[in-house]
Amino acid sequence: MITTQPQIEHQALEWFVRLSEVDAPVSDWLAFQDWLEADDSHRLAYDAVEHTWVELDAVPVGAAPAEVIVLPVAANDEDVSPAARHAARGAARRRPVWLFPSFAAAAAVAVVVGVWPQIDGVGPVQTWHTDAEPRTVTLEDGSQIVMNRHSDLSVRMDRKARTVTLSEGEAAFDVAHNPGRPFTITAGRHSVRVLGTAFNVLNHGDHFSVGVERGVVAVTPAGAAKSAAVRLVAGQKIDQTGMQTPTLSQVAADQTSMWRQGMLVYRDAVLSDVADDLSRYFDKPVTVDASARSMHFTGALRVGDEATMLKQLQDFVPVRATRSWTDVRLSGDAH
Repeated sequence: MITTQPQIEHQALEWFVRLSEVDAPVSDWLAFQDWLEADDSHRLAYDAVEHTWVELDAVPVGAAPAEVIVLPVAANDEDVSPAARHAARGAARRRPVWLFPSFAAAAAVAVVVGVWPQIDGVGPVQTWHTDAEPRTVTLEDGSQIVMNRHSDLSVRMDRKARTVTLSEGEAAFDVAHNPGRPFTITAGRHSVRVLGTAFNVLNHGDHFSVGVERGVVAVTPAGAAKSAAVRLVAGQKIDQTGMQTPTLSQVAADQTSMWRQGMLVYRDAVLSDVADDLSRYFDKPVTVDASARSMHFTGALRVGDEATMLKQLQDFVPVRATRSWTDVRLSGDAH
């Protein structure tokens, strides 16, 4: 059966109201992602709902409130489910929604434009850099970012979108739930679209990974079309090196960003990835000799001084660490 445009707009409204609940289950997010990707008209309709909601939020305090939500739906609402109508009324009670009489619409728009010359709300770019210590950044919406050592990150908070660029390093994110203001992270050639969640992103050299602690994220690997985004839920991780095919794995959800608790946890990690992590904690880079490049490591390292961390690694992996003026080199232990 062909779905009409009014029906699509009704569906978009239902999804917006449904996902506005803070405790929306993962199954709803997965179903929503399926609906969104089923047809380009679905994404356009949902964007229109978001746009309308943002404009309603922009009306200044003091305007006459009304229990009416103005969204792009048809005049005949017979196709809207009773549950959606009930949820919409609930959403209207939870958030102040403002109604302008139709005969004053032009004047109302003029007032809004006068108060907010940039109605699209392009915010300034803020940039942070860390050296030897992690740093916690709290955004204006309550989202929190914990940056690992030697990381570079910039943020732009627009009225309709929250955009982060992780140009180098690692960061753990706890994103405030707001389906009307998408949160997107760009890390090199990769992108991560957040649907209200806690997760960890690593972008170092040609290595990229995302691990999810809570909620759902959509990851677009390097070289992939946006429509080929991979959905991750709590306890899942994606890794990609360069332009190679990304790999998916299961991890303990509470171990996705253990570095915040002073632990580096690995499961079948190649030694070069471990070396990259250690380089953030040492005063010189850690490199891997050809004799040790095929080695993998499963275990946990407690963050400490250089000698202590290398000793912990050597307890699990037969490597020899050689210090020089330029680096710490890991090689296969002959004995």
